[in-house]
Amino acid sequence: MINPTDFFKTLSDATRLRCLFLLSRCESLCVCDFMEILTAPQSRISRHFKYLRDAGLVVDERRDQWVHYRINPDLGPELQQMLAANMSHLDEQQPFVEDLQRLKVYQEKGCC
Repeated sequence: MINPTDFFKTLSDATRLRCLFLLSRCESLCVCDFMEILTAPQSRISRHFKYLRDAGLVVDERRDQWVHYRINPDLGPELQQMLAANMSHLDEQQPFVEDLQRLKVYQEKGCC
């Protein structure tokens, strides 16, 4: 189980926070989703997800050539509540509002 210090350290990076915010709104997303929504290269997205995965906040699943991520369902209830509470406060702040708008547009177009 991740301790609270590591939990908040992992959230302290803007890109990782944006990734977790998007995952908190979807069951799972693939690397190509994050590349499009965050306008970031695959290497940058993968590097941030390595931190999130190593911290135990996300799990991954390979589907063909893409890796799909989701919030770790085995997080303890306290961490799930902390994560949900933190993510709910971001709904009306930038760049999270724009990220959600791009997510909706991107999902309508379809992905990999």
